[in-house]
Order: sequence, then C-alpha cells, then structure tokens
Amino acid sequence: MKSCRSPRTILGRRCSVKNNVSDKRQILGREGERLAEDYLKKKGYKVLEKNYRCPLGELDLVVLDGRIIVFVEVKIRSDDRFGHPFEAVHWRKQDKMVKVALYFLSQYKLHQREARFDVVGISRGGNNPVIEHVSNAFDLVSR
Repeated sequence: MKSCRSPRTILGRRCSVKNNVSDKRQILGREGERLAEDYLKKKGYKVLEKNYRCPLGELDLVVLDGRIIVFVEVKIRSDDRFGHPFEAVHWRKQDKMVKVALYFLSQYKLHQREARFDVVGISRGGNNPVIEHVSNAFDLVSR
C-alpha cells in the first residue's frame, strides 16, 4: 500500500493506491463539469445548481434553458478505452437521475415547471476536448 495525505493518514491509517486512481477520476470529473458548465453558459443556459446532492443521489448540473429546468449529466473520457461518454448513461443512471430530479422539483415546489434531461459528453483524446450535447436525452416514457 502507498500512503497519501488524507484524513486517514492523520489518524494513523494508510489509504490504498486505489484512492489515487479515485482522486484522478474526481479531478477529471470536476474538469468535465467545468467544461460543460462553460459550454452551456455560452449557449445561454443559466446555472442553478452544481453538484446538487440529496439523500437519493447527485445531479452534476441543474440549469435553466429559458423557463425549462434542465438536469444535466456530464461524462468525460480521457480516451476511448471505456467507450463513448454517452455509453455510461445507462438505464440505471437514468433511473437515479429521474428520482433525484423529482426530489429537486419537490424540494423547491417546481412540479408545475417543464423539465428535461440532457447529457454532455466530453472526449479528451487530443489537445482540445470535444464536447457533445444531447438535449432531451431521455425521459420517463423511453426507459
């Protein structure tokens, strides 16, 4: 095991190398969310929430497209070993997003507002990331 600086190290425990991989994934994920946020802002979207968390899970971004509330999942890939970013938004992820979105709408009493689910996929194969945005990527009926 390789030691690293973390609250566990302070407590006299060591964390495994797996945490270093997890840290890299978190850094990549934050970069993806930042890129997606900048991309959506340039398209005229207004950011309401970043990394919205509730007991049911998390949403990467909650934005407004005009008056429509948009729940955005961001997927970034540094290469294509694990497939296209959109492939990671499978039915289980969609189901979880729907539940968290309903929680969000209930919490803020916004059930009467129109809402949709978008996915932003980012591929970082070269110097410039390729950003793809699918609006209305899925809904309750299509799953």
